[in-house]
Amino acid sequence: MRESIVERSASSRVLVSGDQSLVRTALGCVVTNGGLTVADECLLQPEALRRLAPGADIVVMDLDLDTTRLTRMERLDLLLAAASPCPVLIVTSNEDPSALGVAMRQGAAGVVLKNRPADVFLRAIRAVLAGGAWMERSAVASMFPIEAPDRREALTRREREIVQLVSEGLQNKVIAERLSITHTTVRHHLTSIFDKLSVTNRLELMRYAYDEGRRKPHTQHN
Repeated sequence: MRESIVERSASSRVLVSGDQSLVRTALGCVVTNGGLTVADECLLQPEALRRLAPGADIVVMDLDLDTTRLTRMERLDLLLAAASPCPVLIVTSNEDPSALGVAMRQGAAGVVLKNRPADVFLRAIRAVLAGGAWMERSAVASMFPIEAPDRREALTRREREIVQLVSEGLQNKVIAERLSITHTTVRHHLTSIFDKLSVTNRLELMRYAYDEGRRKPHTQHN
């Protein structure tokens, strides 16, 4: 099943953008080694993005988010607008949850930290390519700061499995393959999950999974 996912992703075109040539090259190598195609690479400038983004399926931006400097966030607005309608995955070293949340609210399709393993970076790309979102767990609370009631007991075992897979950024087709069920069955389960948890979209469901994880006792650390 994983091979079929890789085959579908191989034709996807990734535009790598950043201020530093060496970082762009390194990200491009990870993309290529992961079975994806680098469409091009460019400086992190609106003009370059407007010219090259139409030839890509996703833009990977190496960008240090800084909410304390207004000019940086204004630059993010310009960069996201220049890449539109191509989805953007931001790669950053800033672990501040509020900064990650701001990037998502401003229109990024995903944010992944530079200290994550290469396979996490590739999973984030594939999640965004599949039409989903990718968020660091720490940013979820910043996106949705209101605590949701604990409704874990309302979910079936299968629904809990699907919530976990959605929280990992997987889309319906991949979830169906992972659980050996049909795409339609996944949709039915999600409809039931949304209703039981009183959530309206996948990002709110990710917040639920984040809260559930905080409520569980932790016996090990990664």
